[in-house]
Amino acid sequence: MRTVLRYALALAPALVTIGWWQLALWAYGHYNCQGNLKSLQPCYIGAVNIQLFLGIGLFWCQLLSWLAVPLSAWLCIRVYAQHHEQQTSGAA
Repeated sequence: MRTVLRYALALAPALVTIGWWQLALWAYGHYNCQGNLKSLQPCYIGAVNIQLFLGIGLFWCQLLSWLAVPLSAWLCIRVYAQHHEQQTSGAA
């Protein structure tokens, strides 16, 4: 597997959780949604209710980012170590 793809997969947990969180923050403000995390009111984009998307993004993604960012860092370190090991063993 290519090294760039391995790094992308290692960074995926952090990028997904933080990206979803930021997208939910943007959508909450852009579509003038009402309420707070405990009593989020239905919010519509056309005929589609995005309340579930906002709830997951504004609550769960904030919590999961505390796990996903260290996990991604650890995975990136492992990918680097494997890549460095392959480079040194191939040169010898």
